[in-house]
Amino acid sequence: MVRRRNYRPLAAVAVLAVAALVAATVTFTNVTYWLINATKPPAMKYPGADTAVAGGQYVKVSYYYDSGRGVNITRISIIGFTGDPTNYTSVVKVCNYYGTTPITAYLVWVGQVGTTGYEGYIKAFLVKGPDGKGVGFVGTTTYTQAGPYTINPGACIDIGAYVAIDPAIPLSLANGQTILGTYQVNIQMSPQ
Repeated sequence: MVRRRNYRPLAAVAVLAVAALVAATVTFTNVTYWLINATKPPAMKYPGADTAVAGGQYVKVSYYYDSGRGVNITRISIIGFTGDPTNYTSVVKVCNYYGTTPITAYLVWVGQVGTTGYEGYIKAFLVKGPDGKGVGFVGTTTYTQAGPYTINPGACIDIGAYVAIDPAIPLSLANGQTILGTYQVNIQMSPQ
């Protein structure tokens, strides 16, 4: 009579051994110190030439620090003329004055910030790079990214804007003071 061997216990042990090897983890610590220094960013934004047109009444550029978000914000106010498409070619200059290598920049559409209830009167809004391509919206079409734009050391690029306002806007809102909408556009930059 041939005796049959029972390999089941051996198979179970083999499965457990493989599972133990798979689950085994080796942990070791490699200490790193991260030293944080500060300097001006290689690229910064400055008011463009359009801020001087008509005594600065059509384009205004200001800056503030948002402590809640921990970021510097450039606040740009532009005027759109009712019923007439309005183009600005130099609202803001992005300059690489402090970097030693070229910088690649992109315009990135984030979208509407809050609401005024008057956004419907803005029929088009684009923030445009030096090639004329922009981010924002025209009607119901949204453009989310423009670029890349290379900014060499010591050089600047102009960022412009296009805006179209509904000619049927109530005159009480077309006073040059009422904010119709606020939109966020990021300028993302990285050294090459």
